[in-house]
Amino acid sequence: MAGLPKLGILGSIALDSIFEVATVPVGGERVFGTLLGQYNGGMAANQAVEAARYSTEVYLLGAIGNDAIGKRLDADLQARGVHTDRLVSRADAFSGQTFMHLVNEKSDYFSLVTPGANMLLDPEALKQAVAELRGGALLISLEINADAVAAAISAAKSAGVYVYLVCSPAEKVTPAYLSSADALVCNFREANMLLGLRRGSVRDMARQLKDYAGPQSRLLITLGSDGALLFEAGNVYYAPAMHVTCLDSVGAGDAFIGAFAALRIQGISPYHALSCGCIAGAMAVSVIGPQSSAHTAAQVEAQYQALYKDKKGVIL
Repeated sequence: MAGLPKLGILGSIALDSIFEVATVPVGGERVFGTLLGQYNGGMAANQAVEAARYSTEVYLLGAIGNDAIGKRLDADLQARGVHTDRLVSRADAFSGQTFMHLVNEKSDYFSLVTPGANMLLDPEALKQAVAELRGGALLISLEINADAVAAAISAAKSAGVYVYLVCSPAEKVTPAYLSSADALVCNFREANMLLGLRRGSVRDMARQLKDYAGPQSRLLITLGSDGALLFEAGNVYYAPAMHVTCLDSVGAGDAFIGAFAALRIQGISPYHALSCGCIAGAMAVSVIGPQSSAHTAAQVEAQYQALYKDKKGVIL
């Protein structure tokens, strides 16, 4: 894999405590549940672990605390092939933690996020790290301080770095982010809020994407168990989900975009990369913990050859 373009991934890094509960509590209600375990997580870290299955040039940008959790997260990321030398270790903050509560037979969740060091990224230091990605791509998700996001986008545009904006949480997306991003990555809720996408058949939603007049060259919409849509170069591609038993829906979208971006930057075709993203997402939800699946790039490719290769791909 020598000579691959660099893929930077900016966003949150956290330890996830995952519980299973029967219902979402209302104010003052006490709900009992079961702790399923503690797992390495955070949106950017999840994306980086997935991307590193396909590339040796994956660089995680973010912040962790100088604490036991931070050391655990850093060591595991390195063991997974993620470059962590651009990470900042903060002595003045705890590492991020997320408390996930799985509901609806583990198909959905709500969460409590304690961002800690994730909100203390230095915008000026980040500019240099982004500039080192020259000619590559940068995934940005929004569970970090807003001035760091703005600095990263500005530095990426100056250095010729292709910017994917992962629109989560959607409430933190600004018009400036939308106008600067080369690609948007949304689930249906986010696409509804930001792009006005309305629920309909896959073909109906594909038509809406084709009519979208935003500045992006690429739109990726994940639809959960209904698969994913990609608008690129005037075409809309569709890949169905690979159906598995869902044990934990946390991190499915992160695995999807990690796989897609890592493959697309290497020149893999749009439909092929989209399909592999769907496969990676399915493998992520088939185990507990967003980074727990042990699948390999070869296994993802084998599923593509078996299930997706002969499908048309382009639907509009």
